[in-house]
Amino acid sequence: MDTTPSPPPERASSPEPWVSPSLALNAVPQLDRSVSTASSVSSVSGRSASSRLSDSGIPGRRRGYMRPEGTQFSQSAKNRDSVMNLGTIAHLQYYFARTGLLDSATGRVAKSRKGSRTASGSERLLSEVEGDMSMLSISSSDGAVDQLGEGLVESPVDETGSMNWEENEPMMLPPTVSTYKNTPVYVPPPPDMAILRRELRESLEEATKHLRELEKSFTHSTAGEHTSDIMDGTVSVDAIRQSADAPGWHQIQGLNLLDVATLAIRAAKNYYTAHEEPQRLYAIKSEREIRKELFDVLEVLKRLAIRNFANGVQPSETASIKSWVEGIGKLLDTEEEKERLEQEERESWSWREGDWTGKERERELLFLKSFDGSAEALPEWTDPEKAELPTPFLKALQNGLRLVCLHNALVKKSRRQFEEIKQYHTDTAKPYRCAENLRFWAKAAELRWDIKLDVDVMGVVHGTDAAAWRKFDAALLKWCQGVREEIIKEWREAKNISKTPTLQIDPNYEAS
Repeated sequence: MDTTPSPPPERASSPEPWVSPSLALNAVPQLDRSVSTASSVSSVSGRSASSRLSDSGIPGRRRGYMRPEGTQFSQSAKNRDSVMNLGTIAHLQYYFARTGLLDSATGRVAKSRKGSRTASGSERLLSEVEGDMSMLSISSSDGAVDQLGEGLVESPVDETGSMNWEENEPMMLPPTVSTYKNTPVYVPPPPDMAILRRELRESLEEATKHLRELEKSFTHSTAGEHTSDIMDGTVSVDAIRQSADAPGWHQIQGLNLLDVATLAIRAAKNYYTAHEEPQRLYAIKSEREIRKELFDVLEVLKRLAIRNFANGVQPSETASIKSWVEGIGKLLDTEEEKERLEQEERESWSWREGDWTGKERERELLFLKSFDGSAEALPEWTDPEKAELPTPFLKALQNGLRLVCLHNALVKKSRRQFEEIKQYHTDTAKPYRCAENLRFWAKAAELRWDIKLDVDVMGVVHGTDAAAWRKFDAALLKWCQGVREEIIKEWREAKNISKTPTLQIDPNYEAS
């Protein structure tokens, strides 16, 4: 018996590459979707392809961006800028996606299919596999999806692929200025002193009327009128007391007084805080005293309200409120009298108007003398071309101290009180202190009056350069003219302001 083992059966050769794959034989369970595709596209999984399909196949979605839909906001949400700006963000995202800015900003743009360059600068040729994949991705838009399977789709971030933007979808314009809905912010104009003073006068007058009615109730006229009736027995004392102390009558009196006094206090506070020249106001009555009087009146009203107006308003409380009202009235009268005197003084100044051709220095000297508070009067301002330098006028202003004081005085007289020189040298024995005072004055002239001065500070301080004195004289003349014109313009505007109409109050008003 031949024990030689027989050779193993020959294995069937592999199928040819062009043979189409068939279903698995005798599979349990039966598999009907196990057909494989070409190995070059086997890396495309079904899940990744479906996710790409969902990202790029849905109309209105491009490169990871979903077209925004119209949103209906509630009425309260429409009034909030943070909510309405959501529509602006959607416009920006859509605009970036359409123009490609979104891809370049996030780095999602696919790399170029061209060959990359080597370190030496030469272009590296693509390998055979890379070339096949590039050709495959390019031909995918020509029907390769149907041949290779429904799992392979065009990448939405592939710049070699054709991006179909011509779909039938509503046009959304790029964001412009009109896209943003900016709610205008209303900024109220600055308060006018004439209006604030009128409101304070009217509120004080209304409070005076109520206080006058309360004082009438403190008299014994009512008891005197009913004396004969009490003697006859027709009216009893209890009935009079009951009529005087009717339920709620004290509360009505107290609430009326609280109302008018609170309005008067509010009008006084607005007038104090918005005053254009608080220093003139505090010269009449100090700020500490004004605040103390306000707090005292508020304390009286507080005690009156805490006890719920029991037993009515007392005479001491009425006297305290009346004293405050009369004090505010006297303050306003004093302030108006000061304004009238200042106006008369302005009208008396001859340098305000007239023809001063050829006499400019004389006019500016009168202007400076009107605001100079020094004990020693300024000397005559002569032309430096016709006199020996330095002239007495220029010599008096050499240290800059007088110019600084003049600047501060003019700032206080103007309506726009800013850029006052607060730090300067009063002891001008050293040359550098005089130079700093002149620099302070020149810089303040530029910041406050918009006048650019050309002054040789060290030349004026040393006093040896004639050109420096001439430049100093020209700078003084320019400064005086500019400041004077602005001051006169402000006074004319304040004078031409029409007076606000006042509310007509009947002086014979009697409370019913």
